[in-house]
Amino acid sequence: MTQPDIQIKERPNPQKAHRIEMVIENAPGPFAVIEGAANYSVKNHFECGHIDPVPGIASRITTHPAIEWKPIGEGRYEAIVYEDLIMDEDYYGRGLCRWELVSASAMLKATGAEGETKFLPAISAQRINASSSLRLNFWAGFYPRAKSDDYPDYGEEDISTVSGEQKVEFFAIRMKAEAVSL
Repeated sequence: MTQPDIQIKERPNPQKAHRIEMVIENAPGPFAVIEGAANYSVKNHFECGHIDPVPGIASRITTHPAIEWKPIGEGRYEAIVYEDLIMDEDYYGRGLCRWELVSASAMLKATGAEGETKFLPAISAQRINASSSLRLNFWAGFYPRAKSDDYPDYGEEDISTVSGEQKVEFFAIRMKAEAVSL
């Protein structure tokens, strides 16, 4: 059984905004493609979601509207995400679905060519709400292309196990969040 199509509604004037700054440090080359998404999920999907044929299993309800990473300097970008963008609604006739922001993410590719590595930094809603930051390390050897096509590299926070001389083979993407007033 397939999940029925639902029309997820976005709030026309969301108010709970966060600015995310993304800084790329020591990249092995430029990124011609930088795209982003805000990732949302229904937190009470068992109560309001579509039930799959497997007894007791509710389909996870998610949406990933695009966000724009605007350049603000050399290797620096910013995007605005909203906690309250998606409207709580009764999408399946089973009760109110309550949405929550899960993360803000980016997808970076060297030129945009087919098969290039997708560098995929993301910052969690917990860090966004706490106005905190995150540093992810990516191995430069995957730029512009890893051995497998469209390789997804999510980065590593902790590279303490990497030897000192090998740490220079990594570049970093930092993401920092702060609440903003509208």
